[in-house]
Amino acid sequence: MKIFYISENQNDGTNAGNKARNDTEKILFSKKYFPVKGVKSTNRLKHGNKLYFTINNINFLFRLKEIPTDSYVIVQYPFLMQYNNGKGWLDCSFVLRNLFKKNKVILLIHDIDELRFPKARGSINDLSQAAYIISHNKKMTDYLIKKGIDKNKIVNLGVFDYLIKKQNIYNHYNDKALLCYAGNLTKSQFIYNLPESVKELGINLYGNGYIKNDPKLNYKGAFSSEKISSIIKGKYGLIWDGQISQTCNDYSGNYLKYNNPHKLSMYLAANMPIIIWDQAAESDFVKNNGLGITIKSLYEIPKRISKVSEQDYDQMNQAVQEMRQKIEKGYFLKAALDKIESKIDEK
Repeated sequence: MKIFYISENQNDGTNAGNKARNDTEKILFSKKYFPVKGVKSTNRLKHGNKLYFTINNINFLFRLKEIPTDSYVIVQYPFLMQYNNGKGWLDCSFVLRNLFKKNKVILLIHDIDELRFPKARGSINDLSQAAYIISHNKKMTDYLIKKGIDKNKIVNLGVFDYLIKKQNIYNHYNDKALLCYAGNLTKSQFIYNLPESVKELGINLYGNGYIKNDPKLNYKGAFSSEKISSIIKGKYGLIWDGQISQTCNDYSGNYLKYNNPHKLSMYLAANMPIIIWDQAAESDFVKNNGLGITIKSLYEIPKRISKVSEQDYDQMNQAVQEMRQKIEKGYFLKAALDKIESKIDEK
């Protein structure tokens, strides 16, 4: 069976989205699927990029036509192009209609933007035309089914894989800081509203966008997405979002109810047990696999942590080690693709 995929070749950068997409492409290549060279990057224009994209990517659009009719083609969704001049992405999902006309498209979801942003373009029309969909988890799949997507064409990923070049060699039990938080610090405003009782336990921050100089927050800098998992420290990796410490709020906090945060995979690759909001979709994954602790509020952390013995931590750490070995090898995406191949064979 010949399966194609659109090869993106994004830069590494410090963005988790780049890392997730690049790892996906490496796994697709390891499955011996056939790459189709992707879009050519353009400069970001003040008045929009769709026409400019089309003019500058005519060769790409012709390459799509060369894919044999009725072939299966894997596309990472949304289908994005990173701008040459500065930060930002162009959503090129509008070219999917070229593929839907003659091919069977497998969409591997990275994000569903209408769950993230109040005025985002809807994704359901694209997803409904896919032959198969790789969804993050059961909660995201339930959302898609409620929107009318056929459940028989959806396969759950479970967690993002995280391919590494260098291991984090630490057992973090003796790390000075209790927490590690890595991500977009501009978006994660809760870090500036942490309870004093949590600050006193120590928190290491990594990422772009740190704007304050709080002596009780240990800002460590921003590092490439290929390097960061090997250097981060903290007894637990924190998964939280929004503006406040009482709960995860706003669109960014609500999105945790549906998505697989890539930082979860990064923490696991760094040998780090997890503290996660108990309403997050991946809280079930953390609980069921013994990977850490779920909390309703950041205010709970001091009390919850005081009950964790060194033996308890070692048990969580062992579970993390076992999961790390899977995500380093691309286990979860390969398993999802194997399920789709089986569905295709059954047809």
